[in-house]
Amino acid sequence: MDASKHKFDLSQMKDYFEDRMQHVRLISDLTLSENDFKSLGAKLKSAFSFKDSKDDMEDVIICYLVYWVYALLYWDEETGIHDELTQYCETLPQYKLRHHFQMLLDAFVDYEINDFGYQPDSLEERCSMIIARHAGIPNDEKYQVFELIDDYRTQNVSVDAMVEDIYAHLPYKSQYIFSLLDQRSRQEIIWEIRTIMAEVSLRTLTRDELLEKYSETSVSLIDYCFYWREGRTLLEQVQ
Repeated sequence: MDASKHKFDLSQMKDYFEDRMQHVRLISDLTLSENDFKSLGAKLKSAFSFKDSKDDMEDVIICYLVYWVYALLYWDEETGIHDELTQYCETLPQYKLRHHFQMLLDAFVDYEINDFGYQPDSLEERCSMIIARHAGIPNDEKYQVFELIDDYRTQNVSVDAMVEDIYAHLPYKSQYIFSLLDQRSRQEIIWEIRTIMAEVSLRTLTRDELLEKYSETSVSLIDYCFYWREGRTLLEQVQ
């Protein structure tokens, strides 16, 4: 999908996301471009400004959900997560925000999207945790995160100490995404990446076997493990 080259409206975007959602594990596996993300946000903001009924929003809720996942992936450290749609949502009264959160949570059920079993009392906290988990690690920060985790693959330290130190040194977008998760989730994600990196480095499993073994892990993350290993191998050969 390239909204920068084609004039997709929200209805077409909805159809596209509904079709693709059946074939991805995490919403970030949609690999929406930054231009597509910006186009989506502008269209949603325009629609919500003129259509404020429950039915209007529910009709394009899958677009709204995709937008918030990619809002965590495409933002700048200097300006923060601010664009037309986020600024619009900041002006909404609390009861409307709660309505937004509930519709997002309902979308996970309606589209059978993994909610990872998160059940905090707050609607906002639950939404934030699930969306953060679906965002994962931004592509432009994967190398830094992998290098941080790789430093611990041969160290004999506790999981708590490892996660605490890695979390403290994460690049800014990844650190913000991880801040929305609980400690258990941070440990699970970091430990799983560490394990996959080890298995890829040892060549114990094929890509298909890893995809089957880690069935809830982002496909793009597993693929990046192979890309990272190839890069490390070339570097070692040069040295």
